[in-house]
Amino acid sequence: MIEFVVRVPDPESQGPVFLTGDGPELGQWHSRGAMMHAVGHGLYHALIPISEARPIRFLFTRGHWRQTERNANGNEMPARELRAEPGSRIELAVAGWGRESIRYHPNFSSRFLPHHRGLNVYVPPGYDRDPYRRYPVIYMHDGQNLFDAHAAFAGNPWRCDEVAEQAIRRWECEPVLIVGIANSPDRLREYAPRDGDDFANRYGRLLVEEVKPFIDANYRTHPGADSTAVGGASMGGLISLYLCKWYPNVFGRCIAMSPSIWWERERFIETLRDFPEWLERCKIWLDIGGREGGSYEGMTATLDRTRRLGALLRSAMPQRSDVFHYVEDAEGRHNETDWGRRFADVLRFMFPG
Repeated sequence: MIEFVVRVPDPESQGPVFLTGDGPELGQWHSRGAMMHAVGHGLYHALIPISEARPIRFLFTRGHWRQTERNANGNEMPARELRAEPGSRIELAVAGWGRESIRYHPNFSSRFLPHHRGLNVYVPPGYDRDPYRRYPVIYMHDGQNLFDAHAAFAGNPWRCDEVAEQAIRRWECEPVLIVGIANSPDRLREYAPRDGDDFANRYGRLLVEEVKPFIDANYRTHPGADSTAVGGASMGGLISLYLCKWYPNVFGRCIAMSPSIWWERERFIETLRDFPEWLERCKIWLDIGGREGGSYEGMTATLDRTRRLGALLRSAMPQRSDVFHYVEDAEGRHNETDWGRRFADVLRFMFPG
């Protein structure tokens, strides 16, 4: 056993405190790793069952990565490091709480579409500590559903920031920027290409000619196609496939989760081979839940068409396991909770650590 004792600031407003870090004893970098117990005014204690001496990295949190500890200057705190010795007592102090991992850009306007929308940008751990490092970027649709419960559909966000933070701190994926582009009242028209309506094409121009240049100018990105992914779920998964087909020199990686390929009588499947060259240089994640649909017949039809798309993609793409990955989540439903649950695997495949 190792005893941890930590003194925290502002004890009057203090909630739970957690110790998280390397190894299962510390929760494998989950933001709610090992819960600590209050033993005095601003003092917390935990016994951690580490039975052999080893180096560990760890941090204290208040249960969310946006409420992790910061240093005495108010800046992001790097992981603490020490050699854990069984039987030892470790006394530490937290200087403050909070990491600004989500940067908000409300009311982003476009010359292509009529509605303003918010851009919410997740920056990975270390972003503010290394001013020279550049990062790959994932652009995601329905961006209001990614991070914040108060903005998400039915109050259930994907929790992309929490998922990414844990995967990055575990070195399972590269540190990435995640840009959430909020939808608009014209969501269906923007995400669903069809004859006689150019809103989806205009949405593509919004991303390529306005959003991406804004992000590249204001954040330290790797701007090339191989470092730029676009993704979403449902109609967002469908438009992601189209965007990679339309703009192969901009988006080199595609995340299509539960894509609505039923749209326009499976038009995407029917036109997949019209311009097959894009598949030779695109990395694609495709998935579907086994319980998506309002009936058994609906679930069966959804699985069938997604399997057919997967087979077509697999046959048209380079025959390597690192460029195409298909997943069927047997119990997966068509909702933000289940997409978020699969998101760690998406990160590991798209940008492996």
